[in-house]
Amino acid sequence: MKKKSDKLRRLEKNRKSVFYELDSCMNCGSTYQLTIHEIYPGRNRKNSMIYGFVLPLCLKCHRELQENEEFNRHWKEKAQSYFEENIGTHQDFMDIFRRNYK
Repeated sequence: MKKKSDKLRRLEKNRKSVFYELDSCMNCGSTYQLTIHEIYPGRNRKNSMIYGFVLPLCLKCHRELQENEEFNRHWKEKAQSYFEENIGTHQDFMDIFRRNYK
């Protein structure tokens, strides 16, 4: 298994969300077994962390919601809107994330 780079490790450790405080589950309010859900997975996971597109979820809610297409679509659209209103243009978003979610 490939080891994580120091840069990725630091990025994961210092994640912040533009939507929620990361101290309790956004779905149920639990503080037990918190995990961080990146809104854009895969090749855009790092970009999610860089721009604060992460959500705090307890382990139970994370298991239930990470495969929920409606949940994921909602947050991808919301994150794109946030980016385009507060960070850059639509073209900037497309250059970084390479997909339109609206």
